Amino acid sequence: MKSPFSLILISLLTVSLSGAAIDEKIKTASKKLTETKQTYSSLNAKLNETAKKILKQKEVVGVQQEKLSTLVQELRSKENVYQSNKTALRALETQQNQLIKTQNDIEQRLVFAIARNTSISLLINDDRAKEADAIITEEALKLHLRQINGEIKELNALFAENAEKIAGLSSQTTVLKQSIAIIDQQKNKVLETKKENEKAIALLEKEKKEYTRSLNKILKQQRSLQSTLASLNIIKRASLKPKKAPAKSTTAKPGTRAVPDDVKRAVADYRPANVGRYSGERTIAPLERYAVTKKFGPYTDPVYGIKIFNESVSLRPTESDAKVKAILNGKVILAKPTAMLENVVIIEHDNGLHTIYAHLDKIAPTVQVGKRLKQGSVIGRVAKELMFQVTQRNAHIDPMQVIR
Repeated sequence: MKSPFSLILISLLTVSLSGAAIDEKIKTASKKLTETKQTYSSLNAKLNETAKKILKQKEVVGVQQEKLSTLVQELRSKENVYQSNKTALRALETQQNQLIKTQNDIEQRLVFAIARNTSISLLINDDRAKEADAIITEEALKLHLRQINGEIKELNALFAENAEKIAGLSSQTTVLKQSIAIIDQQKNKVLETKKENEKAIALLEKEKKEYTRSLNKILKQQRSLQSTLASLNIIKRASLKPKKAPAKSTTAKPGTRAVPDDVKRAVADYRPANVGRYSGERTIAPLERYAVTKKFGPYTDPVYGIKIFNESVSLRPTESDAKVKAILNGKVILAKPTAMLENVVIIEHDNGLHTIYAHLDKIAPTVQVGKRLKQGSVIGRVAKELMFQVTQRNAHIDPMQVIR
């Protein structure tokens, strides 16, 4: 017969091994679950981020369009002046080149005259020439020297006048070149602005497509959760039947974009269920510390101007891999991964209350359908954001009315 001490030791070993097995299961399950799958948090954050980028980009495009129009009008008003300046510049450059050529000719004549002047002066002052008794020749050279000096004086005056003309033309040419350069600079600015505008529009179109896909995905997620709740008879199936929407103008409101057909279909297909007020005492939150990133109720999409009803709240934990807890005592009626909502746990409570925890990164291995949980029991973990929803007697309740 085993001693009481032996029985206690065996019992402790059994509990220890059982706990180790559970820990191993959690560890194994954690490894198997991918860390890279897209969560509702990342989609919601991306949606808000893209919406802001689109609105900001619309402002940038608008400013660029105004700037482009102003520059184009300014260039049109200056086009005649620009062409006239270009023609005048060509004429001035031709005239300037001719004057420079003339100046070179004058300079050569002036050099030649100065050389003759020097040669004759040397002959007149040469004593040997006087000894040759050539008085007549000396007088002739002096006369020729006076003629050369007169020519030199005339050439100097002509050179100075021509130089003044060249300087004047250079000044005019400089002014015209500056004026032309300013307009050319404005033309280049128009081309740069146009390129930036085209690039911004292309980026805007790309972001709009991405935004549309994200918006459509959120609407499909809501639809998927509605179908799940209906299959569990938590909400009436009648609420899922598409209702005929009243005819509306397809013209977008000022400041918004035309709604793409796929988004129109998703919005038309999705209709919010009944909404009620919570009757009961407030309880603990599913997360220890968190921030509300998406509130319950209707909101207007900032890009398309359409109204969307959000039947849940999005809670972002302040710590990574945060524990998600059951807010009340209840029975698990669903615990499994889904295509649109990832890991989902739904708990049924008293007083016709149901709580839904979606986009869990992992579900605790101990959470199984049919199992009863106590308030505060850990049902899973979430890294980025928890989609939390509450229903009571076939109506959607603002979860923030339930938790404290």
